[in-house]
This record gives sequence, structure tokens and C-alpha cells, in this order.
Amino acid sequence: MPLHGHTQKKEVNLEARSIELLKDKGLSITGPRKMILTLLLKEHGPFSAEDIFNKLPKKSCDQATVYRCLNQFVETQLVSTAYLEKEMAHFEFNDPQHHHHHIICKICKKIDSFPDCILDKIEMTLGKKGYKDIQHRLEFFGVCGSCQKT
Repeated sequence: MPLHGHTQKKEVNLEARSIELLKDKGLSITGPRKMILTLLLKEHGPFSAEDIFNKLPKKSCDQATVYRCLNQFVETQLVSTAYLEKEMAHFEFNDPQHHHHHIICKICKKIDSFPDCILDKIEMTLGKKGYKDIQHRLEFFGVCGSCQKT
């Protein structure tokens, strides 16, 4: 199968998954919700609301709709929020199978993710103490290799 056909099939699968996730959370299937969630499934964030708006097809929805959809996604735990710089919210799909953390360049603001987490052991210990629904957030800040060269 040609690469282009494979890409189209993957996007159709992501769109179908978006519809399924929206139904599971009791949200009606609208064009903007489907597009935003499909984008977040396809491209790993986190992204600011403005980044998401700019990645959508032009004139597909307005910026206020993007904010409304993101707020609904956060309320239903489809999307998680991280405040990575100057109290600006960044959003990404809340995939329970893919726990990770971020490092943000202090100069260019590039965000990288990495899967290593030493806090899982602490969460297990807290669970043994009787705590439930434990969550944590940990971000790192540094200067990336590209910014070190300049």
C-alpha cells in the first residue's frame, strides 16, 4: 500500500476513535470537537489553545469554540492541562497508557516529552497507605542543545 493511503487510513482510524471517545464521555459529535480531538490524538502535544486553533483547517471554527471544546475535554478528562510557561495552559490527550513528563527550553520554549518516571513507586506507596485516584505532575526546565549552540 502506498504511504499516502496508509496516512489516510490512520487519519480515518483516529477520527473514528475521536467519535468513540466523545460518545463514551457523553459529548455530542460536532465538527469542531471531532477535529480538535483527532488533532490531539494525531499530534502529541502539549499545545496552547492558540496552537491548536492555528493547526485546524482555516475557517473550520472560531477561537472561542476551540476554548469551549478544550474546557469540555478537560472537564470530562479526555484532555489534560499543563501550565508550562507564564501560567499559559497547554493541552494534550489524556492517554492513561502513556504517562510522561516534559522538559521545556528556557530560551526557545520548545517542549519535549520523556517517559521516565521515578514517581510511580511513590504513588504505589501512597496507594498502600489508602490513597486513591493519585495523580502527579512534574515538569523540568533547561536549555536545549540548539539554544546552547547559539
